Amino acid sequence: MTTAEAVYELVKTLPEDQANMVLVFAEFLHVKFPSSPSPTSQLLSSYLRILKNSPNFNEDPVEIQQGLRSEWD
Repeated sequence: MTTAEAVYELVKTLPEDQANMVLVFAEFLHVKFPSSPSPTSQLLSSYLRILKNSPNFNEDPVEIQQGLRSEWD
């Protein structure tokens, strides 16, 4: 089984909001480590585009941080 297949099988078992977090992270990695070099401005604009419509980042940044911290308590 390839890594992509293993990730897919695991993500299928997650609730939708957690699966979306995996997708956002994968898109971030895709932008952060492109297969071919690209200008920094293009990387930044692509990164911002990814987070723009993410349901995980539409709230107040402080509330998001507090929510993430409370998950670890």
